[in-house]
Amino acid sequence: MRINRVKLNFILILLPPLLACLIALTPTFRYTVPLTWDIYYHIHNATLYMGRGIVFWDPLTSAPHGRPIYYPPLFHIMMLFLSKITGLGFFTVSRFMQPVFAFLIVLSFSYVSGKLYGPLGGFLTGIFLFSSLFFMRMIFPIPESLAMISIPLFVYGYYRSMEGCSRLYPVLTGLLLGLMLMTHILSASIILAVVTLSTIVLYIGKYDIRPWNLLIILGSGLLLASVWYAPLIVKYGFVFRSPPTSSLPLKGYITHLGVLLTILSLAGIVHAAGRREKKDVIMAVWTVFVLALTAAYLLGLKVLSDRILYFALFPMATLSADLFNSIRINNGKWSFYAIILLISLYCIYDGYSLASSIKLEVSDSELDIAEWFRYNGDHATVVVSDYHIQPAIVAISGQPVSAGGYAPGTIRSINVEKYISSFNYTKHDIMRDRVGYIILDNEERTPPYSRLVYRNRDFSVYRVNV
Repeated sequence: MRINRVKLNFILILLPPLLACLIALTPTFRYTVPLTWDIYYHIHNATLYMGRGIVFWDPLTSAPHGRPIYYPPLFHIMMLFLSKITGLGFFTVSRFMQPVFAFLIVLSFSYVSGKLYGPLGGFLTGIFLFSSLFFMRMIFPIPESLAMISIPLFVYGYYRSMEGCSRLYPVLTGLLLGLMLMTHILSASIILAVVTLSTIVLYIGKYDIRPWNLLIILGSGLLLASVWYAPLIVKYGFVFRSPPTSSLPLKGYITHLGVLLTILSLAGIVHAAGRREKKDVIMAVWTVFVLALTAAYLLGLKVLSDRILYFALFPMATLSADLFNSIRINNGKWSFYAIILLISLYCIYDGYSLASSIKLEVSDSELDIAEWFRYNGDHATVVVSDYHIQPAIVAISGQPVSAGGYAPGTIRSINVEKYISSFNYTKHDIMRDRVGYIILDNEERTPPYSRLVYRNRDFSVYRVNV
């Protein structure tokens, strides 16, 4: 009986990630390129590392000035490693990261929830993810997805660190923090704020915790992360310009989280507040803090509300799942199992429908232009264009571009608008900015000092002649 119970618990935890992997295969096989726009910038960085080793300077984006590589390197190094050992190109590696990331994120969520709230809680946590719009983001092959695998594990390590006197958990948890800092700064910053606030709340509430272990976690994490950040900051300083604010209306919260998860998580917070165990306090603080942070734009802070809301998904799904642990089953166990089955089918259908509806974030026309530069560009002068097309151009062709992705890390850039909008530029401007190509939406106007060299359904490429 014991073996059967262990097997059942293992199956409950493993079933949601397996389903996530299978569902993610639908868009992976439908398209021959990765799903997301962001991946092109990351492929470009991995290409730089492949050709030049681990460097801190990127000469091909924000051209002709170039810029320091402020984006953490771990994801790009992982891509490089996977490409080397498999012999596959970065685009193929990125595509097949999609089902793997979906599997690992859901597995991490289910496993940690199961450790905290039992196998049923772990199973339902994984199942609830399918009903959220964020399930689509779990499929994306981006650094945030790699960090999202680590977040539940980091919080579980923190939870164990607060409970015991052992220094092993704080050190291991700190090393995980360091890896997150070298993967995705936003993820690491938010989750570090969560555990810091949780420590304060637990300490004020007179819970039996080891608050000094948080310093060990922080010290270990910063020490590991300094391997990358110390030489970068010493050489170039640190620059981060906040992106424009993106707020969410109330309806947007429900749309992103899903109706079922929204309702159950609110009830779960109330349930956790009534029980108030350490794990409940951490989950409640986590949820409330992230939800409050999504509304920080009301105080004038620049935040991307939809991106930040993603970080509330784990505690909200976990608290929702724990509600079912509190249901007492006497004679109606088959009714209870029927409810679980119906909820599971509903969520799985939602996840499949979402994955089936995913569209590429980079259009065929944009990819066509990038391929044209691969074979016809001079690979020396700067392409000036709309921001969206540039990561694909630099990743596929290696042609220098005036922007190229990850705008918050830009130090200097040229004035793009005068080349693609007002046409208020001179020969001196062209030579100073080393502009060689201008890309416009198909239109009647021709930029000064240029001639049309290629056109497809949506874009026209002009060669600048000075």
